[in-house]
Amino acid sequence: MKTFVPNHSLNRREFLTQMRNAGLGLAAGMTVLGNSFSANAGEGKNRPEVVAVYYPHWHKYDHGISWKGEGWTEWEGVKVAPPRFPGHAQPKKPVMGYLGESDPKCVDREINLAADHGIDVFLYCWYWYSGVKNMEEALEQGFLKAPSSKRMKFALMWANHDRKDQFCPEFGKPRTTWLPARHSPRDFERMIEYGIEHYFREPNYWRVNGKLFFSIYLAKSFIDQIGGPEKTRALFEKMDARLAKANLPPMHWSTMVSDVKTAAMAREAGFLSTSRYNINAAGKERPDGTEQYEDLMDAHREHWAKMTESPLVNIPVVTMGWDATPRCRADVPWPFPKKEYPYVPVVVGNTPEKYEQLLRDAAKYIEADPKKPFAVLLYALNEWTEGGYLFPEERTGNAYLEAIKRTFGKSTDR
Repeated sequence: MKTFVPNHSLNRREFLTQMRNAGLGLAAGMTVLGNSFSANAGEGKNRPEVVAVYYPHWHKYDHGISWKGEGWTEWEGVKVAPPRFPGHAQPKKPVMGYLGESDPKCVDREINLAADHGIDVFLYCWYWYSGVKNMEEALEQGFLKAPSSKRMKFALMWANHDRKDQFCPEFGKPRTTWLPARHSPRDFERMIEYGIEHYFREPNYWRVNGKLFFSIYLAKSFIDQIGGPEKTRALFEKMDARLAKANLPPMHWSTMVSDVKTAAMAREAGFLSTSRYNINAAGKERPDGTEQYEDLMDAHREHWAKMTESPLVNIPVVTMGWDATPRCRADVPWPFPKKEYPYVPVVVGNTPEKYEQLLRDAAKYIEADPKKPFAVLLYALNEWTEGGYLFPEERTGNAYLEAIKRTFGKSTDR
């Protein structure tokens, strides 16, 4: 068995070199040595929590019907997505079927499957637009009412971006904005009040060092619209005081960033940690409109190494794959004439074996980073229309979930 012993006093270049050199021993059976955990069997009190993005857009809801028509869900795009090139694995066929995740019986199956494979937290993409909510039924009617909900922790990632029609939009035309994202202290206070009433008191709401975890997708636009880092920090302190009045702990404010400069701004504004929603491109598109997963793996390692210089602890993200063609019109020729979401390159060559290697790299990053990240973020449980999914698909079954279980084991508290 080969081993990797982390050096805790490395600069970015040395850290990346260490990771690459250790890559020679990333086969199954490799063990991470140090103070935290074994990448062979991650069970133990120092095991990082395994957090998976949950995309709640697979049920019928009023706004979706208003925008796209009666009965519409994103499953419609999944079912008819055509292969764009030889070997293109479309359409995807979920083994559990086209579940409506506002149904607690459906979510119960997902919870048990995920918990049995070492996932600790569902990080729900959550949508709030000046009091207008979207897709909250998946969490409020599905997850929270599922019989086995207490087996899984949950937390919110406020997807504070404009709500646009990105679902088979006309190529080369401006996207329709359904709901613009506008931020103000008053609206943020209303949002936290809603969280107090509906989520934060739940015994399985995820806590980090005793604090309630809350992620904000776009840091810079939020900070800018609130009035800058100083005013944002003051707003966070005010919200923590409101939580205390409700007999709740303060918030662990987290955000999604892609660079150290934005992380530094986030720290000044009062954020305590960062991550990244996914890493879906390495900038190495080939003439056939694809990128190789090996290049995407390198992009992950480069990003993790870069973020060791951040003033905030960074939760490493591990991206299972990327293929947004189910959100594209079938009549747009391949390769796409130009890049405009969702008409972007497809990642190919991702396999459960390569995914497991990247998970083990993330485990090594966590062990080697002196700031000791407390979790790993997985993209994603069910982003079927973007090609990021961990729930079983006909071609690979449970293989991606089994890779998680082999790498991190299961939490000892359930």
